[in-house]
Amino acid sequence: MPGSVPARRERPVVDRGPLDPARGPGTPVDRIDDDDEGVFALVEQLRRIRALTTGGVFDTDLGPLTERLRGVADELEAASAGVERRQARTWARSDYVANCPVMGRANAVAPHVEFELLPDGTFRGETTLGLEYQGPPGCVHGGIVALVFDVVLGRANFHAGASGMTVCLDVDYHSPTPVLEPLVITGRQVHVEGRKIWSQGAIHTGGRLCATAEGFFVEPGELLTDNRRRLAGGGAE
Repeated sequence: MPGSVPARRERPVVDRGPLDPARGPGTPVDRIDDDDEGVFALVEQLRRIRALTTGGVFDTDLGPLTERLRGVADELEAASAGVERRQARTWARSDYVANCPVMGRANAVAPHVEFELLPDGTFRGETTLGLEYQGPPGCVHGGIVALVFDVVLGRANFHAGASGMTVCLDVDYHSPTPVLEPLVITGRQVHVEGRKIWSQGAIHTGGRLCATAEGFFVEPGELLTDNRRRLAGGGAE
């Protein structure tokens, strides 16, 4: 009705026990060796530049550096395949992990978090997020927190043997998630019912709980298979 306040979705009850940050160690998963083309090494240098230029304060004339970087960017642009071919190659090789916006060694946006899998199926990683992920002063942007949860829960589902596309992601922000401080990120699948999948996660710093999340996922049937086949078809080399 006009003027009425929409009912808020009932908050999920997150079982924090298996998400305890002190649990571990586990088996390293989703790790990728250095690539022959050198893209990972190139992206690592881009991450350095990305981190240094966020809120950058420099005691030098940036003009000459900018011109050198512009020259490198022009050279890379001239040598690069088009975006359609690059996207096609990604799916032809099933390179999701390498290009993931959280884990990906080939993705300059990614903080490149490395994860391990605990014996009970809990997915666990440690990272420190820099100023480029800051929202409020001293805090990780809430959208970045949600992005991290979406990836962690999705990979936890994958390693549990039942994965799908995100339908709903409920995030509760219990306390600020700090930048420039070590974080422990955990996630695990908690329930599967046919094509429906539920998983839960948490982010801690030290002994403090920063955020929890529950994701609801649905296996997409043939949609992703059809998309992968269509996109990969444009990547002939």
